[in-house]
Amino acid sequence: MGNNKEQKTKEERLKEGMEILNKFRESGVKHNSLGFQELQSKISLWVSSGISWEGTINFPDYERIAEVKLPKYNNRYAELLFKRKMFH
Repeated sequence: MGNNKEQKTKEERLKEGMEILNKFRESGVKHNSLGFQELQSKISLWVSSGISWEGTINFPDYERIAEVKLPKYNNRYAELLFKRKMFH
């Protein structure tokens, strides 16, 4: 990442998105869970459009939420924080 703030290329977004999804699967989250499918959808839209997105995705089967940041510019990496949360 350079010092100049520029929009991420589609290739950069694809690479970061795939890294997040692969690490998530490796951590044991099933690809057919509703939360994973929603995450995959958000990442796909981000990769194709370049529009940033930040939000929370629920993973009630795992009693967790994912706080997701998909940035527009190359001065930040895509992030996912998987946090414990009790669902009722």
